[in-house]
Amino acid sequence: MLMRVRERHNEVQIELSGVAGRQESVLAALEACQRCIAGADSAPASVSVRARADGMQVRLRASDGQQLDVQEIYRCLRRALIERTRTVLAPRVVG
Repeated sequence: MLMRVRERHNEVQIELSGVAGRQESVLAALEACQRCIAGADSAPASVSVRARADGMQVRLRASDGQQLDVQEIYRCLRRALIERTRTVLAPRVVG
């Protein structure tokens, strides 16, 4: 899975490719990362999701007067989607 997170104007755009049937996992990761997306006290003013067979585009727009932390969003989603997947798929050593 490839992920790109960037800021454009007053929104954060997240593009994922190589999703292939894991759209629900991406949505669960976004929900789990709610605190890093807009802080502990609030949520983004709007969330837009477009899903294709092998990709997704997510747009997050901050509430008035708030700012989304692009780097923290990237780190949180990376932990939830990519690093966790590697850990789950890694062979276990018994011994």
